Amino acid sequence: MRVDLYLKLMGVTKTRMLAKRLCDQGKVFLGGKAIKPSQEILAGETLELFLPQKELRLKIIEIPSLKSVAKSERIQFGLVEIIREI
Repeated sequence: MRVDLYLKLMGVTKTRMLAKRLCDQGKVFLGGKAIKPSQEILAGETLELFLPQKELRLKIIEIPSLKSVAKSERIQFGLVEIIREI
């Protein structure tokens, strides 16, 4: 799954366009490298995001198979784990 779509589905950003903008500005990292919005991500990888108000480190537990994920399902099914939030 593309990183911009994943960030939107997990509720990290409100829109896919905002996730794309963060990637284009070099604020989303995978393995210590800035990534493009089209970067494919896999379960088990760790993303680092530098948002305007906070920094996040997220561990991708599972990639959702649907094109939309309810907020309750994100938490209930453990699709993402926040490792660090500053």
